[in-house]
Amino acid sequence: MKYVLILFFILISSCSKNEINRNPFLQNISFEKTINLNLPKYDDLNYNGGAVYINSGGIKGLILFNFSNQIFAWEASCPNQYPSSCSTMEIDGVQTICNCDDSKYSLATGQLLSGSEANSYPMKLYFSEKNGNSVRISNWITKLN
Repeated sequence: MKYVLILFFILISSCSKNEINRNPFLQNISFEKTINLNLPKYDDLNYNGGAVYINSGGIKGLILFNFSNQIFAWEASCPNQYPSSCSTMEIDGVQTICNCDDSKYSLATGQLLSGSEANSYPMKLYFSEKNGNSVRISNWITKLN
């Protein structure tokens, strides 16, 4: 029993609040978008590892990524840049590249893979919900009554 209490104390004391640090230049913009996965322009999203750029929604558009049949919706703005002409990221396989500083990010996690790690931010993830062949994307989660 003594060991259980010690283990419990260690687990409680090791817990900390994990806040995700976000680029202060990337504002929260209200939007909601629904896409139909049956349309040819979204065909890549029907396969694991497929990615598509959409120029509407978010600040600089959206990068959608299929990870184990779950669609992730990432902000297309470079996470560590002020929005500018070079700050729209481009898809490169299962990564994105920021044209401003050539930093690479994982589409599976949103984390920086290569580039300057000092004061770096992860990619901004939006809410997405897949229901059959449609995906609803927004920057807020609706509460059910």
